[in-house]
Amino acid sequence: MAAALSGVLAYLAFGLLGLIGRPRLFSLLALAAGVATFSLWAPGFPEVLVGGLPWGIAVAGDPWTLGMWALGLTLHGAVLLHGRARKEEFHPLITLLIGTCLAGALSRDLFNLFVLMDLSSLLATILVVWERRERAVWAAFRYLVLTEVGLILYLMGLGLVYARTGTLSITALAQLGLGFSEPILAVGAGLLVAGTAVKTGVFLLGLWLPPAHDQAPTEVSAVLSGLVVKVGVVALARLSEAFPLGPILVILGALTGFGGIAYALWEKDIKIFLAHHTASQLGYMLLGLGLGMELGALLYAVAHGFFKGLLFLAAGSGVVQTGKREIKELAGRLSWPVAVGLGVGTWAIAGLPPLAGFAAKGFLSQGAPFWAKAVFSGLGIGTAASFSKLIPLLRPIGTGPVGGLAVLVAGVMGLGLGAFFFVPELREPRAVAEAALVAGVGYALHWPLRRWPLRFPELGLDRSLVSLLFGTLGIVILALFLR
Repeated sequence: MAAALSGVLAYLAFGLLGLIGRPRLFSLLALAAGVATFSLWAPGFPEVLVGGLPWGIAVAGDPWTLGMWALGLTLHGAVLLHGRARKEEFHPLITLLIGTCLAGALSRDLFNLFVLMDLSSLLATILVVWERRERAVWAAFRYLVLTEVGLILYLMGLGLVYARTGTLSITALAQLGLGFSEPILAVGAGLLVAGTAVKTGVFLLGLWLPPAHDQAPTEVSAVLSGLVVKVGVVALARLSEAFPLGPILVILGALTGFGGIAYALWEKDIKIFLAHHTASQLGYMLLGLGLGMELGALLYAVAHGFFKGLLFLAAGSGVVQTGKREIKELAGRLSWPVAVGLGVGTWAIAGLPPLAGFAAKGFLSQGAPFWAKAVFSGLGIGTAASFSKLIPLLRPIGTGPVGGLAVLVAGVMGLGLGAFFFVPELREPRAVAEAALVAGVGYALHWPLRRWPLRFPELGLDRSLVSLLFGTLGIVILALFLR
């Protein structure tokens, strides 16, 4: 426990020191301290109350903490390499943001999670607007407004739960076993879930996600999609321990999975396209949590952090190299490191063996009911169909800087190969054939779909707020119905 807290404090201290001077050096020192302390406390530690009764904060080094730290430290290394030319306060702010996410992974306290999610939102807002472009300012403003409204809903739910139970500890709430036994608890839990879903970027609740990911600098997009949204997933995993959220998370998972794919299928801008797929991939994690397959959801969260971080770094590098954003205009213009990064990321997110996406999707499917396997297959087909449009981008024309792409390529391949060789079920011919079939059907579906493009409505800030509030109302009603 002491090592983990020391790692978080090192991140926060070096991040603040970097604001004074030597930003890259202090960011590197934070990463080194994080890796060193991680090696000391892994593979975990039991729950401990930091600060003592009655106001202590419960922390634990459980599998979610382990996975998020491994992901966060790897992403930090990749971003540090990729953005090494950036000056001033960029690296300290990234360091503080990642340190906040590492702290969030440790927490098992409702109020502490609120504070850390809020802090990560404020830091992310500053980083989204970093390049000071007009569209980035509006994207950051939208991100801040929507996430703060979501966190207000979360705080209201926290107050209702505390008023009834007198505790904010996830473990204590789980031990009470109250569930949705009373309307006040059902409403409180519903508001907690809704607020967290907004922060996570769930479709129709967190509609800040596409413009924020689109307008953020390349490295910030990678961290937002790869790590920051996972703080919300961790919070939902914690909440599912204390409340019977299975049906709610299953519905949210299906909604965000297919909703994100629907918008991504005909999207032309590569960064917005990837942003919609951040929402769609959250569907796998929420479905896993809702079905009680927590380890599968965790594996998918880590795998997604690797391959989506890789895709954003590669896509952002391609945009910088060419000055083009539309997918078709990038074809035949990319350097080989960018093309390889996009190729490995596309192969992984399509779920093809032996990369991380195949391992995570295969792990989720094991033991899932038939209808859930059908949903996973549908999501896989939609993902493969939409990513087929990136295939013309995989023909490089020359060399270029590798940067942090190599770190995440190694992560995607290492996680996939490790699971492939240590989980016998993933090596069965049937599992490989099913993955290939899903990808093949998606690729075949891409050809007719591109001939009949659809235009879905763009939801501005006003409609996004209305969607958020109606989504919250639906979650609360469903929680009351499940009593």
